[in-house]
Amino acid sequence: MPKVSSVFIETLKNHKVDRFFCVPGESYLPIMNELVSNPIIDVVTCRHEGGAGFMAVADAKCTGEPGIAYVSRGPGATNISIAVHSAHQGGIPMIVFVGQVSRKNLGKMHLQEMDFTKTFADMTKLVEEVKNPEDLPKIVSNSFKVAKEGIPGPVVISIPTDVLEAEISNKSEYPINLIDPEPNNQEIEGTLDHIKKAQKPILVVGGELQFSKKSKVLIKEIAQKFSLPVLCTYEHQDLIDNDSIYYAGELGLRPPEPIKQNALQADLVICIGHQMNGVPNMGYTFPSNTQKFIHVLPEEQFFNKLFKTDISIISKGENFLNKLNSTDYISNKNTDWVNECHDRYMNNKATLDIRKAEDGLDFGALIDELGKQVPEDSIITNDAGNFTSWMHHRFPFKSKMKLIGSEIGAMGMGIPAGIAASLRNHDKKVFVIVGDGGALMTGSELATASLKKAKIIVIVANNNHYGTIRYHQEVHYPKREHYATTLLNPNFAEYAKSFGLKGFTINSIDQIQPTLKKAIDLNETVLIEYNMSLEINTSTTTIEELQN
Repeated sequence: MPKVSSVFIETLKNHKVDRFFCVPGESYLPIMNELVSNPIIDVVTCRHEGGAGFMAVADAKCTGEPGIAYVSRGPGATNISIAVHSAHQGGIPMIVFVGQVSRKNLGKMHLQEMDFTKTFADMTKLVEEVKNPEDLPKIVSNSFKVAKEGIPGPVVISIPTDVLEAEISNKSEYPINLIDPEPNNQEIEGTLDHIKKAQKPILVVGGELQFSKKSKVLIKEIAQKFSLPVLCTYEHQDLIDNDSIYYAGELGLRPPEPIKQNALQADLVICIGHQMNGVPNMGYTFPSNTQKFIHVLPEEQFFNKLFKTDISIISKGENFLNKLNSTDYISNKNTDWVNECHDRYMNNKATLDIRKAEDGLDFGALIDELGKQVPEDSIITNDAGNFTSWMHHRFPFKSKMKLIGSEIGAMGMGIPAGIAASLRNHDKKVFVIVGDGGALMTGSELATASLKKAKIIVIVANNNHYGTIRYHQEVHYPKREHYATTLLNPNFAEYAKSFGLKGFTINSIDQIQPTLKKAIDLNETVLIEYNMSLEINTSTTTIEELQN
C-alpha cells in the first residue's frame, strides 16, 4: 500500500499544484523524501517562513488558485501567520500545510507543539488536523474547495509526522466542482433602476475581481455604458486604466481629499467583489447612511455586517458584470460627474510638481519616470509604507498590469511577492517597490531570487526611517525628539551584490532615467537604492507641515 506522503503529493498534482514555498522542517521529511523520487512539484526553499507565506499569497494573486506553503510546527507556523492574516483580510486563496508532532505526543506540550486549530482559528476559513491517515486525501481536497469557494481565503491543515509515514488504502482525491453564483433578473433590474435614478453614481471594484482578467474588460465596458466613475479599492487600481476618463482614484491609505469627495458625494455606490472591510471604507464613513448601496459578493454572510445595503446580490463579480453588461440600457447623463471625478484624481495635492528638500529626493520623481519606462504588461509588487503613497496616487497603472500588495499593509510583502510573480511569469517585467524598513524584514529572500533565477527590479526607497510611524508621531506628538523610528541601514547596492546581484544607487534626479533604463535592459535581478527625503514624508505632506 502507498504511504500517505505519496498519496498527498498525488492529490496536490490532481489539483494542478506545480509549486509550493517552504522552509524545510523535520516534521515533514516524508514529503521532501517523496519529492526526491517523484519531483513533480517545484519546491521553492525560502529563508524565512514569512517570506514563504508572502510568496504563496503572491502566487495566488497571479493564478487565482490557492497559493501553497509547507512549514514546520511551532516557530515555522507562527512565522507564516503574517501571510495567513494578509490572505484572510485580503480574500486570497491559500493553503498552509503544517508539520505537526506525532500523534502520540499531542497534548503533552511536546517540543514546538501547538494546537493549530486554536492558533489560526481567527484568521482562516478552516483549520483542520489530520488524526486518521485514511482521511488525509479528502481533507486535502476539501481544503482547496474551502479556500476557493465564496470569498476566497486561507486554510491551514496540520499533519502529524507519523500520519505522513503511514500506509493507506485510499487513493488520491480530485478537485471538487464549484458552482459560481449568478445574479437573477430581478437583481439586475433593481440595479438598473437605481442607476437610472442616480445623479452621481459610482462603481467600487476590488477584492475577488483581481482574479478575473475578463472582469477588467467588463469594468471598462460597464463604466462606459452607464457613465460610471470607478473607484478601486486598496491595492487594486490595476483593474482599470488609470488614464481612462472613468478612473476616479483609489480608496487607499489616506487618499487625497478630492478622491474622498469622489466617494462621499456619490448618491449611489455599487461595490463589486470587496467586503468593504479595512482601508477602503475610510474609517467606516463610506458608504454612508445617506448613500444608496448595492453590494455584490459571492457569499451572503458579509452583507449588512458593516453597512446597511439597499440591494444585496450573491454573485461572483464577473458573473454580475457580465449580466449587467448584457442589458439594453445605455446612459451618458452622468458625463459631467465622470469628468469631475477624473479631474479630481488628476489634479490634487499628490499630483503636484516634484518638490525639493535638503535631505534627499522626492520619491515622486522616481515614480513618474517609472511610469514612463515600464512595459504595459508589467507586474508591480509593493511593500507597506508612506513611500507607496506616490505609487498609489501618481503611477499610471494600466489594466494589462498586475499589482500585488498586502491588503493589510504588511511590511515584508514586496520582495517575496516579486520573486513569486517572476517565477510564475517569466515573460514579464517585475518591479518591486519597497522601503528600507521592509527591505530588511524579508530582504534575505534575495538569496532565493538568486537561487531560483527570478528576475526582479527592486527599488528601495531609503530615508533611514520607519516613515509611516514617524508620520503618526508627528501627527499625534509633533516637534518631539523622536528616536524609535530612526534606522541604521546597510549600503543596499552592496547588499544586493553580496547575493551575486547587480546593485545601483540614485542620489540625484538626473540619475533616475538612465539607471532605470539600465536596470530594465539588463533582464536580471537588480536592486536600486533611492536616496529618499524624510522631510518629504508622503505624496501630500512634509514633516514641517505635520509639525505645524
